Amino acid sequence: MVYTDLHYFGCLSYYHVFAQHEQIVFDSTTAFSKMSFKNRMVIATAQGSLHLTIPIVGGRDQKTPMSAIQIAYDSPWRSQHFKAISINYKRAPFFEYYVDSLEQLYAMEHVYLNDFLLATQHWTKQQLKAKWSIETANEHTSSNIDNKWIDPMKPNNFQTYPNQFQYQQVFDSTTGFIPNTCILDALFAMGGKQVLAMIS
Repeated sequence: MVYTDLHYFGCLSYYHVFAQHEQIVFDSTTAFSKMSFKNRMVIATAQGSLHLTIPIVGGRDQKTPMSAIQIAYDSPWRSQHFKAISINYKRAPFFEYYVDSLEQLYAMEHVYLNDFLLATQHWTKQQLKAKWSIETANEHTSSNIDNKWIDPMKPNNFQTYPNQFQYQQVFDSTTGFIPNTCILDALFAMGGKQVLAMIS
């Protein structure tokens, strides 16, 4: 079992840990922390890595529990994120296999950040055809779980992950290989079956 935080389409290092376990339990009580992958993901572009951030009500300098964090919709972030993904991955070999269901995912307007992040985790599991189960721990159950795993990778150091999986990225002839980007990058490049085999 892995007990950890919810990430926005986490990096390959995040899913590498998941692939070693049968049960993933997400902490819904942890406090929000800025400069984390709780509302940010990294994609690869022709200009290098690009960080996509989900805006939240109250700003990023708060310590509100993740279960109470609400998504801000005063900017069209969903269409902006989907457009950025589409523009940069439209030439990826497997993009067309996932674009329709991904667009449906971004069409849903969740009030709480946790709910959207959980939806991205279920979507990713389905595309990978992964066997791990997904559960959410609340304040009552989390107190009975020891050894929470905190991913050491942050938006400012994600490329330092030592186990750097190599595959053909869309723009690697221009930018060079950008390691440990979000799971979508590998999924669009290789397909779910190959990604799961690579990270397992």
